[in-house]
Amino acid sequence: MANLELKGIRKSFGTVEVVKGIDLTIEHGEFVVFVGPSGCGKSTLLRLIAGLEDITGGDMWIGGERVNDLPPAKRGISMVFQSYALYPHMTVYQNMAFGLKLAKTDPRTIDDAIQEAARMLQLEPLLERLPKQLSGGQRQRVAIGRAIVRNPKVFLLDEPLSNLDAALRVQTRLEIARLQKRMNTTSVYVTHDQVEAMTLADKVVVLHDGVLEQCGPPLELYHHPANKFVAGFIGSPQMNFLKITADRIDGRTLRCNMPGGNTLDLAVEQGVGARFAETLGIRPEHLRLADPETAPIKGEIAVVERFGESELAYVRTPDGQSVVVRLQGGAGARIGTKVGLVPLDEETHLFGPDEKAIPRPRGV
Repeated sequence: MANLELKGIRKSFGTVEVVKGIDLTIEHGEFVVFVGPSGCGKSTLLRLIAGLEDITGGDMWIGGERVNDLPPAKRGISMVFQSYALYPHMTVYQNMAFGLKLAKTDPRTIDDAIQEAARMLQLEPLLERLPKQLSGGQRQRVAIGRAIVRNPKVFLLDEPLSNLDAALRVQTRLEIARLQKRMNTTSVYVTHDQVEAMTLADKVVVLHDGVLEQCGPPLELYHHPANKFVAGFIGSPQMNFLKITADRIDGRTLRCNMPGGNTLDLAVEQGVGARFAETLGIRPEHLRLADPETAPIKGEIAVVERFGESELAYVRTPDGQSVVVRLQGGAGARIGTKVGLVPLDEETHLFGPDEKAIPRPRGV
């Protein structure tokens, strides 16, 4: 069993602290994705797990063993980097065998491990080729194979798909997901692409400015973000945010005063400070067209993007705010049309002045 525990992990470069007290437990066999914008600390945190950077503060445990002072080779980890980092003069077989040979592993054991990895990654016909004779996707599979032949306790992947084109990204993403389930190895994957995070992860860790903002299953973060940052980062296009003022109607109902003068009543929980709500959050897919005279949100379509299966209409509200609504393909949205929008009540979010989510009854 190789669980991974981070307790108060900090990392500073000189006077600049880039990882700020991360507490996180990853259970054996979990696939956890670190996601966040550039500079949020996700790759640094991965390098701390790998032992490629020294920990400034806190403790790290792999499989019950404290590893703060262990070198990378003794942590039981394997890492796939953003670049393929293959030796150009070695064949695929030799690249995959190199680490095991350095560890003085028995040749028969090396061959068995490589043949098994080659079967899993569909590399068997390529074992005698040089890297220059491979496509980008094939090179990335070799890099993954080189990592898994070591049978690691923890498998680390640092943006492994960023050098691939769109089609290969999807194909390789599916291969990584199948491979991880088959290996049942504790895996940590870093990406800035929240689509990869949502589709791959058992658990998503959202980082921002060195701080862990929220951790949980992908759909938990999608439906119940802890704060405005997570709400805006998870989902594509990102969640709409509208400035509002709010009044209590009774203990369990909040009236939101919307741009343009209309109102929206929402169910809220008692004692959560809902009357201080300043921002209403709604995802584009959770809005429906309605009569602009009575709908809580009204405005004029300024831009339309058509994708075939769907359309994105960008609606400008009377006070100049922008709202994106996802419509079915062929809906025929036209620039200049005045529209009303109604949000799905159970998928509408409230945020206070501190940008934290204000709890709402689940299943309303």
